Amino acid sequence: MSVKRKINLLYLATYVPLILLLIFLLIFYVYRWKKSEIDSGIIAFYNDLYRIYTQKIPGSAFLSLPGSDKMAFEIYKNGKLVSSFHVSPGSFFGLQEKNSAGFANIEEYRVYVRNLKINDDLVSFVVAQNIASELRFFKFFFLFLFSGTGVVIMLIWLFGEKITGKLLNPVGQIGMILQEISKEGILNRRIDVKKTGEEISKLEEAVNMSLDKIEELINEIETISLNIAHELRTPLAVAKSSLEVALFNAKEPSDFIKSITNSVEELNRVIELSNALLYISKLERGSYTFEKIDLSDLVARVVEKYMTIHKNLEFQLEFEPTVTFSGNEMLLESAISCLIDNACKNTTDKSVKIALKHSEDKIEVLISNNGIPIPKELRSRIFDKFATTDKQSRGIGLGLYISSKIVSFHHGMIRYEYENGNNVFRLILPMSLT
Repeated sequence: MSVKRKINLLYLATYVPLILLLIFLLIFYVYRWKKSEIDSGIIAFYNDLYRIYTQKIPGSAFLSLPGSDKMAFEIYKNGKLVSSFHVSPGSFFGLQEKNSAGFANIEEYRVYVRNLKINDDLVSFVVAQNIASELRFFKFFFLFLFSGTGVVIMLIWLFGEKITGKLLNPVGQIGMILQEISKEGILNRRIDVKKTGEEISKLEEAVNMSLDKIEELINEIETISLNIAHELRTPLAVAKSSLEVALFNAKEPSDFIKSITNSVEELNRVIELSNALLYISKLERGSYTFEKIDLSDLVARVVEKYMTIHKNLEFQLEFEPTVTFSGNEMLLESAISCLIDNACKNTTDKSVKIALKHSEDKIEVLISNNGIPIPKELRSRIFDKFATTDKQSRGIGLGLYISSKIVSFHHGMIRYEYENGNNVFRLILPMSLT
């Protein structure tokens, strides 16, 4: 059974019992009200009848009693009919044998019987009102109510069909779009967001956002796949060529060593690319924990390592002591190392400047070197995957991308600026991650 049918059945299960209960209460109270009105009129007629009988008022007085056109009566004295009005004599014979007053329904009459001792005689008053019109009224009233109930139930069903259809159509549209995507692809397929309801609109917007993200990821995967294929093909081709040279053309041991060395270098590039991609995958899954670290000490250790590697360079340092930060030490060390390594490789005056400072709301690590600026048309893409600023570079173009991801993981950012002949990378972190 469809969700639409289930919701309609829920409508019926909720509202039909309530409607039937209201109808029952209406019938009950209308019936009681009408019955009470009839019984009151009969009692009033009986009181007038008793007064006329006991006070010896002429019989013509019956004709002037209120409601006498619908009223009928019989008077029995010691079991014998002595008077009747509006009915065939003896129509209620037998009712006078009752020992107490009471009401009864006899065909189209509502009957009241009262037995009294008057002057040592047993006098029975049988007062009746013709309720044929009232019975017809109730018959029509019941028929109208139950017919109306059927109409109301049908309207509830149709209303439920319309409302649930309007509410669930977007869900059906989402299903159709997803089916089309599974068959024909995701390109430019989105949900048409309508003002069906706040929750449905949010669902449609969330689905569209998810489809945007999926399409973005698919495009990124395609781009990465092409880049990986390109990055792998070049070093593998070079390694293959070097090994072929060693196999077919090398004559001296030095030729073998040169060819094998070239092959090892290229294979190291392949391994570096593989490790970088694994690193990115782990980083994007967020599989790291944060702890309080001394950022001043961390930057100093990284600088000390590069001072050992690049003994020919001059390092200008400006550190603020004991700058603490809650983060992942290994990741931040990797990001800072990448930026310092780039500065060391690209400096043109044999100097690198590293500064660490902080304010009430942020921490900044500035790494700069004198050198050729990054072309303006490339600056917006230097933090993308496989982006390189030097076509002759043998790098894999993932260092700055990984660094930006690490800093973003710490809710910070990296900015590139060219100031006074210096390439400046500004790593900005918030004082607090909350």
